[in-house]
Amino acid sequence: MSYERKVLIRHSVASIVALALFGISRFLYSIIISRKFGVETLGSANSLISQAFLVAMPLSFFAVALGKYSSEFLAKKDFEKIKSMTSISFSFPLIGILLAPLNIHLAVLSVLRAVQLTFRSFIYGIHRGEIYAYIIIIGFVFFVAGFYFNDPYLPYIALLFTISSFAFMYLLKKSLLGKPRKDELHILLRYSSFAFLGTLSGVFLVQGPYFLSEKLGNALIAGKVSASLSAAFLLTYLPQVLQSAIMPLYSYKYGKEELNYVKLLAEKTTELLSTFTAFVVFALLLFGREVISFLFGFNLGNEFYIALLAVEIYITYNPSIVALNSTRYVKEGSFIATVGALVALITWIPLIRVLNEYGTVMGLLVGYLTILCGTAYLSHKKLKISPESYKPLLFAIPLQLLVFTSKIVLFTGILLYMLIMKNKIKEGIKAFHGRES
Repeated sequence: MSYERKVLIRHSVASIVALALFGISRFLYSIIISRKFGVETLGSANSLISQAFLVAMPLSFFAVALGKYSSEFLAKKDFEKIKSMTSISFSFPLIGILLAPLNIHLAVLSVLRAVQLTFRSFIYGIHRGEIYAYIIIIGFVFFVAGFYFNDPYLPYIALLFTISSFAFMYLLKKSLLGKPRKDELHILLRYSSFAFLGTLSGVFLVQGPYFLSEKLGNALIAGKVSASLSAAFLLTYLPQVLQSAIMPLYSYKYGKEELNYVKLLAEKTTELLSTFTAFVVFALLLFGREVISFLFGFNLGNEFYIALLAVEIYITYNPSIVALNSTRYVKEGSFIATVGALVALITWIPLIRVLNEYGTVMGLLVGYLTILCGTAYLSHKKLKISPESYKPLLFAIPLQLLVFTSKIVLFTGILLYMLIMKNKIKEGIKAFHGRES
């Protein structure tokens, strides 16, 4: 088995565990807080947590660059540069302590989240993603324990504090902290100055709906949005599983100047992810709204369906934009993500006020659709990634829209999609079993 295949498999397995637990945390959190404190407290709590997670992005300014260059320097066996970059990157989140006079929960959550993001990027960069999975499992135990107290923010504080504590213990035990040097600082700054905007834009599109629905609407609207998005965003951990695994490989292969490998990996990942996601979305369109409404204790509307379609679009473009950001085209990837976030923001301002929760998810859909179009164009132009890899999504969306007619008609659409995509389904099964088609 090749080194790349070992890394991909090991990281994917680790990511499935880690990201499944962290991903389900928001969903589980929303259900318990909704039933324990009510839908308005759910909206307010998720609003502040989302603000903290957004603030954590500038505090984890060097995280993405650290993961990228740790992988590149690992390929070159330059460990002193890795240690220098690690010290610089993990010092930056501590600036968030200055937010304590403004809001203690905001300060604590943002600092801990920034440390978590930095460690996650680094540990996958050095091809030790399984360590992150172990830490997440331990942290999840403390997350669940936090629900026994009456502070709605304590579960996330407990989870992130555990991850951060183990992260620093691991760095110290493995002697991965070295003397910060100007050369590495310049490298991190050069990459992060462009990558940061793209990363921040992506996080804004995930976290923005939670707090903007409260700021531009009210806590009740934010609570409804929290229920729909916490369920729909569970799907976003599908691409993050592969992203955590393949981004180091993108950078590793880029360091070896093997761009054709990057192209093929992006195409195959896009095809498999979008095909699999389409079937999951079809299933959730059939039964998901009723199940989620039961779990949260109040009825969701059609905004849940729109949220699912928006997330499906995000999943489809993710491998290609990660490929751009992992190579020399980080400026292009960041530009597209920033444009998408701005389009969503401009759309949210009028739509949330007029259409409430429907306006929130529609703005998200427009933002992700903008990024999809830009990513498809630039990834083809710069990396020769074939637009045909987006076919599973393009076939799925029109058939999924049949849900707004009736679920009986939607079921017919599912059968038609299976017929259209039967060859891709066979390829996916063969890939899962490790056989070539």
